[in-house]
Amino acid sequence: MLKRIIGFLFILLFFSGCATWEKWNIGSDENSEPPPPPVTETAEPFDDIPVPSGFSRDNVKSWIYESGSGTVKVGRLFFSGWKKMRDVLPFYQNEMLNKGWTLINSIKTEKNHILNYEKEGWVSTIMLHSNIVSTFIEIQVGPK
Repeated sequence: MLKRIIGFLFILLFFSGCATWEKWNIGSDENSEPPPPPVTETAEPFDDIPVPSGFSRDNVKSWIYESGSGTVKVGRLFFSGWKKMRDVLPFYQNEMLNKGWTLINSIKTEKNHILNYEKEGWVSTIMLHSNIVSTFIEIQVGPK
């Protein structure tokens, strides 16, 4: 019985010790490049409106109107995800600028945050609110 216990502890110690090899970076190249940043999703068909990864569109509430020629495109899109408001707000503040949008104003209440943007011929309003578990995004976009 004692031999089994010692054998079990030896195996346990051996396998737990092997898990630390990566910690010490044995055999890895210290000059390796960092992984690429995650791909930003977009609010299709609006390729210049970003959506944080992990958020899903509520297709029941969302709608898009597009003229036959494609010259007029208007949408109201709803998304929800598990990220905190403190992560989603800076995402929009940074990524909208990266996509060429200019912040017009920002309105903050106790539970909501509204960001108004404009871009050559376009306007977009992003409304964020959250509860204990999820953050909800409403995006309104259309011609100016």
